[in-house]
Amino acid sequence: MPKASPMRQTTYLCASSPLLVAVLAFVVASCGPSSGSPADRARTDTKTSPAGSNAQVHGQAATRSHSPLPSTRPGPYPDRIVLNWAKDPASTLSATWRTDSTVTGAKAQVALATGGPSFYTEARTVTAETQPLHAHRVDGEHVSANYHSVTFKGLMADTLYAYRVGDGERWSEWFHARTASAEPEPFSFVYVGDAQNNVRSHWSRLIRQAYTDAPEIDFLIHAGDLVNNAHRNVEWGHWNAAGGFIQSMVPNIAVPGNHEYGGYQSRMVEATIGIEGEASGTEMTGTVKLPGGDTAPFKATRSGPPASEESALLGTWEYGIGGYTGTLRVRNGQNGYSATLQSEEGSPYPLQDLSVSGNRFSGEFVREMEQESGEKLSIHWHRQFTLPTNGPEGMEETVYHLDYQGMRVVGLNSEAAKMDEEVLRTQTEWLRSTLREAEQDPGIRWTVVTFHHPMFSSGEGRSNADLRAAWRPILDEYNVDLVLQGHDHTYARGQTKNLKQGVSARSPEGGTVYVNSVSGAKMYEIKADRWEHFDGVAMERGGENTQLYQVVRVGADTIQFRAYTATGAPYDAFDLVRPGDGGPSRMIERPPAHRPERTHENTLEYARP
Repeated sequence: MPKASPMRQTTYLCASSPLLVAVLAFVVASCGPSSGSPADRARTDTKTSPAGSNAQVHGQAATRSHSPLPSTRPGPYPDRIVLNWAKDPASTLSATWRTDSTVTGAKAQVALATGGPSFYTEARTVTAETQPLHAHRVDGEHVSANYHSVTFKGLMADTLYAYRVGDGERWSEWFHARTASAEPEPFSFVYVGDAQNNVRSHWSRLIRQAYTDAPEIDFLIHAGDLVNNAHRNVEWGHWNAAGGFIQSMVPNIAVPGNHEYGGYQSRMVEATIGIEGEASGTEMTGTVKLPGGDTAPFKATRSGPPASEESALLGTWEYGIGGYTGTLRVRNGQNGYSATLQSEEGSPYPLQDLSVSGNRFSGEFVREMEQESGEKLSIHWHRQFTLPTNGPEGMEETVYHLDYQGMRVVGLNSEAAKMDEEVLRTQTEWLRSTLREAEQDPGIRWTVVTFHHPMFSSGEGRSNADLRAAWRPILDEYNVDLVLQGHDHTYARGQTKNLKQGVSARSPEGGTVYVNSVSGAKMYEIKADRWEHFDGVAMERGGENTQLYQVVRVGADTIQFRAYTATGAPYDAFDLVRPGDGGPSRMIERPPAHRPERTHENTLEYARP
């Protein structure tokens, strides 16, 4: 199991800057449910009010709320069956599934798939590993379940198998799944960015269209943010329901995004909140400081100017922030200065350790706040997936590589790297090592790397500079062919131009192709300067307000990359051609890459589902 990150041991639910408004207004209910750390929510969650927000909400429909649709409760029969690889794709297949907690003797069967119905008589049975998931571990959840996993080993390469899962009496249906070839033969896969929001209602049509368009695909790559709230059972149920049998028959390669991380337990605690301000005539400006160091400005006004400089702070101040109002009363009596904050509901909060100097004051008050546990990987991740454990210690099943028919697929955990500098260093060293190993392996022709946060962000205020400084030089050095990402809820594609570096000069005509994409329902805008301020790369194709999937067909010397909308309409296309000298691949754009880009202005007005 991956070790919990040492970062952010305590998180206050109201601590992100946009939500500090609610704290100052002293309305606990305004904080609402949380899914992650304050910094996480501040940089990723959809907002409709702050200027410059990435999430663009158009039309009145964006404000509509929807009752959450429950997912099916677990029973004795298997559900949420997901196919993966934990080891060599040419000789193994892995599967996970869920039952209720009464099922303890889980097992699975596998047999060669034949045209006749009696194939099952040759099946072999494998005992599964079981992990319980107790509902009490997560606030607001009420479903306990057992998750089971199995890896079928010793399979023949490039062979169609049938498998089923159960407990010996209650079985799933039989599913077909094919092992990889042991040779570098042509194959294909689908890559999708964030599913995340409205997964059951909106992502379902996309993933099913992708499978309809390319039923021959060998696996799926998910570039993080499969769900919106990391630990919510119902959202993982919607992800499984949307993909249905596709995810039981096509192996899934997944990496976690920021929404696969979050705190999952909270309690009410007394918190000391600092406040300081400076008065000037009828106006006051100041700062509120929460435990942990988060701050936000506030402003207040009063009806008339002070009688003298000595009384600059005295009187009743009215503040209104984010739609909430309250009062700050400052007095100077026989025992000196006193001050009290009062919410619009009338709850008083006397300031302690009050210090006054001329027209300035500082103090603190105590109130109950909701305290959330530290940010952790979704409790569903290791139970829902059976992925390789060949990454760094403590990062198993989130950082790993797989070799498939001449291509190395490398998965990185960008959220964990952003949270912890030591984790970033460890992943960086491992990335260099695994790419060096791939370069020295004559059987590996292509390298594809996937992670969530893009090297070149298409959204305002989402630079990911630390990741770029650590990983881009390595991706360039080892001529990685494709980098597949999500997070920005747009489509963006461009190729770096490798620069001369000493004696290791590389062709300026080729380099790594970086792609950001989105498959779910939440949409952002592309920032005005696109990728212009990034060195050596330009956004050659962008797209907004469009759900997309990408079909990638891999041959000996060519990768064909095709992006499609949720209706199956072609949107972007290019080929990567590998030169005979082993240098960087050359990109050739294909129709419809030169058609007008889809934008918020030329598509149906966006309304948040």
